[in-house]
Amino acid sequence: MSDTSPGSTPGFSHLIEKTVVMHASADWAATIQDLTAVMAEPAFSDGTGWATFGSLALSDESGPAWSILAKTTDLAAVAEAARSRGWTVGEPHIGPHETRCVLQSPAGLRVVAYA
Repeated sequence: MSDTSPGSTPGFSHLIEKTVVMHASADWAATIQDLTAVMAEPAFSDGTGWATFGSLALSDESGPAWSILAKTTDLAAVAEAARSRGWTVGEPHIGPHETRCVLQSPAGLRVVAYA
């Protein structure tokens, strides 16, 4: 499926390698217990603030409770493409393993893009 249609501003799906739904919770320890009860053991967990359950990730970071986590090799291109569609683009944040920024669509969808 194309991320463009006649007369529209091009999207940026071609710049995204992988997406998962991410839930951020201040009570990570309790939330991972709840998710494990529903989904079984995570595919990966660092045991303190990050876990993945296939298409769902759990984080202890502050931010939107629910968002799309989008992996890219070109964060600047994703940010520019989002901006060109009228999205709000947050400042890049450099973490221990990645650089990321929060994108928000005019309708309120939040995407945490990272490289």
